[in-house]
Amino acid sequence: MNIRAIKKRAKQQLKGNWKVAILNLIIISVLTGIMSQAIFSVIGAGSFLSLPDMISTSTYETNVAVTLSPGIGLLTGLVSFLIGLLSGLLNVGYNWSILDMVDGAKLTVESMFQTFRKKRIWKILGLILVMNILIVLWSLLLIIPGIIKTYSYSQALNILKDDPDISIMDALDQSRQLMKGKKWKLFILQLSIYLWLVVPLIVFVVFLLGSLRSLNESSLNDGGLVWVFVLLFLGLLLYTIAISFYIRPYQTTAAQVFYRDLTDGPSQLNEESLNAANEEYAANKVYDEEYEGDQLDESEF
Repeated sequence: MNIRAIKKRAKQQLKGNWKVAILNLIIISVLTGIMSQAIFSVIGAGSFLSLPDMISTSTYETNVAVTLSPGIGLLTGLVSFLIGLLSGLLNVGYNWSILDMVDGAKLTVESMFQTFRKKRIWKILGLILVMNILIVLWSLLLIIPGIIKTYSYSQALNILKDDPDISIMDALDQSRQLMKGKKWKLFILQLSIYLWLVVPLIVFVVFLLGSLRSLNESSLNDGGLVWVFVLLFLGLLLYTIAISFYIRPYQTTAAQVFYRDLTDGPSQLNEESLNAANEEYAANKVYDEEYEGDQLDESEF
């Protein structure tokens, strides 16, 4: 299946499921934010001076703005690590729910929490940790090997979903085998979707560089160029937030269609085969009803 066909299939899968897909993203953001605020407030790491406090406090000194003991710093790092694991579980659950949708299941909020089942949660966390450690180690050599291994291991979690009994290292090895000769295709697929974000960002950077040059060459008494820059920045920010709710479900669905295409799964069924199967089922159903009617007519009560 080529990239155009994968993207088309992803859009078809999302028809009627956009609301739930976006709702699940909002739930992930809210849960992660609430958990972060709650834990940091309990341990006291959230009691930093806010920006308005810094501005309104005339006696503010930078060297006492944030005072953390080594113990609190270590605890904060540990909590951040745990929150990262929680976010990882939620994001894997989101990806798996999309994969279920690609396989024909209904997309629901509940399906996003399948990664929290007792039989799966520890192996998922272990796979996430091992995978990230390996990627970091490869990245220590150079950036490029780390990127390559990121794509090599990109299907490990999906393989674990399809085969819950597989070991962590076997899942990574199968992902590496599955992605041989396919890494560039996945990269181009993701890039073609992320262009929705990259192109406006490039335009904004070009405008920013031009604005800074104009500000250096002209006086700031008018201030018109500054307001144009501010409005453009706010517009880009709003566009980025809005388009993210379109890009993330689209990108995830396309990635899961790509995976199912690699494994020759249900997404490989074309419309003709589905129609043929439906026609065969309908014909068998009619035959069964006629046969049952004949049997009832011949029966003696």
